[in-house]
Amino acid sequence: DDDSFILAALQTVLSSKGFKVISLTNPQEAFNVAKKKRPDLIISDVNMPGMDGFTLLSLLKSNAETKGIPVIMLTAANKVGDVEKGFALGSETYLTKPITDWDRTWSKINLVLNVK
Repeated sequence: DDDSFILAALQTVLSSKGFKVISLTNPQEAFNVAKKKRPDLIISDVNMPGMDGFTLLSLLKSNAETKGIPVIMLTAANKVGDVEKGFALGSETYLTKPITDWDRTWSKINLVLNVK
């Protein structure tokens, strides 16, 4: 995500749950880091500078090293087309912005990661 507030908020929530978080604003850099580090989860905004989240998702799902990494897409509320496209490209689920219900957000992340 290129929104520093959302990045910081997600980092705080995930860190408080014991996860190590890498926050990036550049999709190409995120793809490169994913190939090297193979994170347990990627949360990607749809709208980002340079490469959009759908392109990043497509790259991740078509690459042998990263295709198994679950991806959660972030999209602005009421963008049904974004949600459908994300699912079609391999997104596990989606989060809507602005994030106001952190319990629900954690619940979706928890389901994807199968955290107990």
